[in-house]
Amino acid sequence: MKLLFIIVCFFTTLHLTAQELEILYEQRIPYVIKDNNTLKGIVASPLINALEKANIKFKLKEKTSKRHLYEIKFNKKPVCAIGWFKNSNREKFAKFTNYLYQDKPLGIIYRKENLKMKNIVDVDSLLKNKKLKLLIKISYSYGDFLDNKIKQSKTTIREVSSDNLTMTKLIAKKRADYMFISHEEATELLKQNNEQLVFQSVKNIPDGNKRYLICSKSTNDDIIKRINSNLRY
Repeated sequence: MKLLFIIVCFFTTLHLTAQELEILYEQRIPYVIKDNNTLKGIVASPLINALEKANIKFKLKEKTSKRHLYEIKFNKKPVCAIGWFKNSNREKFAKFTNYLYQDKPLGIIYRKENLKMKNIVDVDSLLKNKKLKLLIKISYSYGDFLDNKIKQSKTTIREVSSDNLTMTKLIAKKRADYMFISHEEATELLKQNNEQLVFQSVKNIPDGNKRYLICSKSTNDDIIKRINSNLRY
């Protein structure tokens, strides 16, 4: 009986090792950057290193962030996506590895000439201002703290499915007043449009959110454990 158990465990491990895990990504500098046939960046590099050290076979597929959650929720196969925030709603339909990276506190991007933004002190005064229009991404989480603040506020909201670079262009074109964004990504984006836009920290926003590998429920727990064991910060 003991021998049979050892044999079953051996072939189970062999099967998991042979399986190819699908990793979805969307390029977002400086978090996830395409580099020939692999990925690099402050979020992607720790994951790729962990996958290789754990000897997990994987294939990378570039898809929009909206598609990531759809495939993970659909749960047709073991599939994971890079760099997502963890929240209570997502934990109902997905598994998460340990975090890959923790952001600096979120801030906002807005037009330099936008006088309505000049007296903003903290996140509460920002979201209470009904004259300001907030630009957010559909199906995107800004972490539990901000998600709840936005939900409870009566601020004017415009939702889009665009990437952050396109969103900054919408801000520049006065389609909205501001957007929340991490300091790391704002630094890169403003290199492309620093004449019209500015990044500003906002008081009372807690430490930055942690970014995880989010996986479908059909992803084997052993895969998650092996990735976790090989993550280095």
